[in-house]
Order: sequence, then structure tokens, then C-alpha cells
Amino acid sequence: MQSGCTQRTPCEIFSRSMGFIRPVSNFNIGKYSEFCERKTFTENNSLTTGARHNDLMKMAA
Repeated sequence: MQSGCTQRTPCEIFSRSMGFIRPVSNFNIGKYSEFCERKTFTENNSLTTGARHNDLMKMAA
């Protein structure tokens, strides 16, 4: 650590749960487990771009 550093404030992560935006730290064990299993959307994995799209189009032909 660098000398003279001040203590940092932890970053709070929010997620939409049951239609409400809530801090993840307030989730119960079951909801937190579900949150951890979620997959993050990336454009490369979408059905309209990238290798996945090309593979699906080849299969459809």
C-alpha cells in the first residue's frame, strides 16, 4: 500500500430483484445465490452478432 492512503468507501452493488432495485448486500441467501448464477449479457454472446450468430445461421441453412 502507498503511504498516506486514506481509507476507501466500499462500493455498493445494486441489482433488480422482483421488480425493485435493491443493494445486493440486503439479499437473503437464496436471492444472493440466484444473483451469483446470473449470466452477464455481452454483445459477442448475443444471437445477432459474433460467432454464435454465425453458428446458428449455418445450422439454419
